[in-house]
Amino acid sequence: MKVIAAPGPVCYPIVAAKMERDDIDIDFQKEGKADIILDSTVSLIKRNLPISYVTIKHLSVVIPKLGYKIGLTRKGGAADILFRAFVSETGKTVEIKYYEGINDLMEAMKKGEIDSAVVPAMSEGGESLEKYFEKYNIYIPGSCGAAIFNGKDKEFIDAYNLGIKILKEKPEEAAKFIVDNLPIKFPPEFIINTMKNSELNVHRPDDYSKFSE
Repeated sequence: MKVIAAPGPVCYPIVAAKMERDDIDIDFQKEGKADIILDSTVSLIKRNLPISYVTIKHLSVVIPKLGYKIGLTRKGGAADILFRAFVSETGKTVEIKYYEGINDLMEAMKKGEIDSAVVPAMSEGGESLEKYFEKYNIYIPGSCGAAIFNGKDKEFIDAYNLGIKILKEKPEEAAKFIVDNLPIKFPPEFIINTMKNSELNVHRPDDYSKFSE
């Protein structure tokens, strides 16, 4: 099974599955053809790829609650695009400030430079972007997803669910394996906590045509 994956949380379960399977070939890039393409749902839509399955929900959270001055990292990233879509759809008046990294973002919150921050779900607390959309009856197809080609649905679902199982049963061992197999290095704690506090569930999305507009 050939997989092209973004090297972020969307790929963690499929990488973990390689601990027990040797038939998964993962290429960490944005272009090319494969049986499975894993990326954020925002990026899949931007790339004109189908969201065949939602894989992760509630990956980005607003802490402590939505205020006026909002801090974000990675301008143009999936969380930024989602949050700005929320502001556009709901007519909220906010001021967005961008920071180099999570540490700078959290320091700005401590200093009172911002009221809220949109961050990965590394700890309990806060409310996910999906839940903010739900309050306004706006459906978004999760945080991350998969585009499936060549009839590889069952193979993908079995492998991804195996990875989820491994992450839940052996989080420390799985996180170390993932770190060792990623082109971009993250602390094992980041992998453990984001997987623990997000919702990992492979399922078909509802109609997301409005979201894709």
